Amino acid sequence: MKQGGSTTASVVPESGNGIGLSVVDTPPHKEEVDWKLEQAREQLLTLRRQQDELERQKADLEELRRKQEEYARGKIEMIDHLTRGLVTIEQEQIKSQRLAELCGTTHEAFHDYLEQLQALNDEEWSSTSVRAELSRALGLIENSRLEYNRARTRLDCLNPAAGQPQPTVEPAPTESTDWSEIVRWMRLGAAASAPLILAGTIWVILLLTIKH
Repeated sequence: MKQGGSTTASVVPESGNGIGLSVVDTPPHKEEVDWKLEQAREQLLTLRRQQDELERQKADLEELRRKQEEYARGKIEMIDHLTRGLVTIEQEQIKSQRLAELCGTTHEAFHDYLEQLQALNDEEWSSTSVRAELSRALGLIENSRLEYNRARTRLDCLNPAAGQPQPTVEPAPTESTDWSEIVRWMRLGAAASAPLILAGTIWVILLLTIKH
């Protein structure tokens, strides 16, 4: 230390990029002061650059951590959603397959009954076959009615009003029956019964003749 000089704290470089503080003698000349000042300014710029770099690294690390958290959270969320969605879709596929099978069998049954009903021609029934034909036709109508009502309970498409099931198909009430149709059936019945009545009458006459 020189005599007559004062001491001051100045920034001096350490090894590497670090800096340190040391107490040195105040330089007596202006050139030395300027040189020391320039060194201090350079050290401050270096520190600022290092601070900026640390801030940038900090921001990068924070962004990386945010993405990692978003990745972990999003992975768990979408695995759960997709798993549930697959289960729901598989259930709907099973329902759709069953519905397709049901629609196929119902379509075939409806088509078959429709053809049989349309093929009925009561105008061609003779007096001798009217009873058998009528019984067969009524059985066909009842079977088709049962098939239709059974299909309506299983297929929503047969219920136009959603949530409000249609009343089951019942036989037409007597009040709405066509009287001309009744008269025609009565004539067919009388024609079918006439041979029996005639035979019975002849049989009674023969019995009376034999007794006398």
